[in-house]
Amino acid sequence: MILPGMAKDSVTLVKENGERIEGLKAVVSLRRIVTFHTDIVMESKDMMIRELPDGGKEAYLFLDVMLNDAKDGIPANYQITVRKVVVPE
Repeated sequence: MILPGMAKDSVTLVKENGERIEGLKAVVSLRRIVTFHTDIVMESKDMMIRELPDGGKEAYLFLDVMLNDAKDGIPANYQITVRKVVVPE
């Protein structure tokens, strides 16, 4: 179970149309991203870019986006199946 306080990765959402939303928090792993920013529409083919502590960046392409309603004390959240890709310039 992932809770909002665990979302410590700083990420930028890049929509398929190129729009960027910076300053989001998420839990990023190799195949899944969890975020509690449910006020933003996230869709397949969007991308998240994670800023690494050493100044590098990692990019993840959204393959499947699942919006979960609040339940059992856990706020609404997105669970996103992703694939790591080359960071766009």
